[in-house]
Amino acid sequence: MMKSGNPLDIAVGMRYYSRPDIYLGGLAQVSLSPETFRVYEEIYGLGVARPLESGCPSFHCLPRQRLLAVLCKKGVSTLEASWILENLGVRIAYWGIKDAEASSCQFVVAECLRELTLSYRGAEELCLYPVSEVSADFVPRKHQLSGNVFEVILSHVTTDPTPIIQLIELSARLSYLNYFGYQRFGTVRPISHLVGRAIAIGDYSEALNVLIGFQSDLESPTVRVARKLFLEGDLRGALRAFPRRFTIERSILRRYIETSDPRKAILQGLPRGMVKFFVEAYQSYLFNKALSNMVETVGNVDEVSVKCEILELPRPDLPSEGCSKFSSQVIQEDLENQPRVDKTLFVKTVRETVFKPRDLKAGTTPPNTIELHFKLSKGCYATVYLRELLRENLHIRS
Repeated sequence: MMKSGNPLDIAVGMRYYSRPDIYLGGLAQVSLSPETFRVYEEIYGLGVARPLESGCPSFHCLPRQRLLAVLCKKGVSTLEASWILENLGVRIAYWGIKDAEASSCQFVVAECLRELTLSYRGAEELCLYPVSEVSADFVPRKHQLSGNVFEVILSHVTTDPTPIIQLIELSARLSYLNYFGYQRFGTVRPISHLVGRAIAIGDYSEALNVLIGFQSDLESPTVRVARKLFLEGDLRGALRAFPRRFTIERSILRRYIETSDPRKAILQGLPRGMVKFFVEAYQSYLFNKALSNMVETVGNVDEVSVKCEILELPRPDLPSEGCSKFSSQVIQEDLENQPRVDKTLFVKTVRETVFKPRDLKAGTTPPNTIELHFKLSKGCYATVYLRELLRENLHIRS
């Protein structure tokens, strides 16, 4: 293993590279986008979710009609897609959350809230493909999620990519620390865990300030101005300045202008389930720290899986013994002297400590690109694997 010097890695708790021997150096790189990064969900009994036809079909449905469907989107997260569809009159339930950096397809159960004809007017960013009508007892269950199939297009600068292919093939035989990936925290603004921590300790003013006001040089000047206006107290000016696609910021700002109450603004302005999403992001950050502490203690990634095959996500009141001590220690240190912690917001679940890519295939395509295909089990992040291969040549901020 090797310590990472990447500030983003350190900010989200990923302090180590598992396998420095498979680093490709400066020979290859990728800038993740819907054109270079594709994700297809796999569900037991349903198979792999892929587009069912070219173009987005229009369809008519009746109130409370429930459909199994494939949801495909480009540059839109599952949570954003859920909000967009609900505003159109369709509520979805899903097996897994997909991030905004990719072109992704996943299975969903869509319920029509009223009679409607869903059409997209030529939009390509989000598309719902109906598969079949389903009954009321057909609901997504987490245990049905097998994992995801990934397709990544790398570019290379060599006349002979054979050494790159050989290293990639070697990488498929190794295991890696099962960190939560960058997307869990935000890539342009890695703040989801900071918002979650503030919510968990009841500091909604801090949650509001971070969520609306935290500025990043990677954002457009227009958005930076909007965040600056918010921090200066010009709420209506900030609302006018935020582009319409910043639906979360605009929704929370409207509630804050109406109520002057940070707690109501957060709880009423966020989409359903997003408060839980933020607190889980905080737990994910602490898990990464706990896993880093563990590998530091035992010495290498192979010993991690021997010592602890699974590790609980940190939460208050975990026992300080066995494998739980690593998770218990990081949350105790982080929440020390915090008198108000809402323990009900923390999920109780475990996560495998290491993972391996499966069914990996790598082939060259002109001009100077490598197509990489692999599968990961549910909850594993392709970016965690790709950072081992590419390090600073993995560009995830678009």
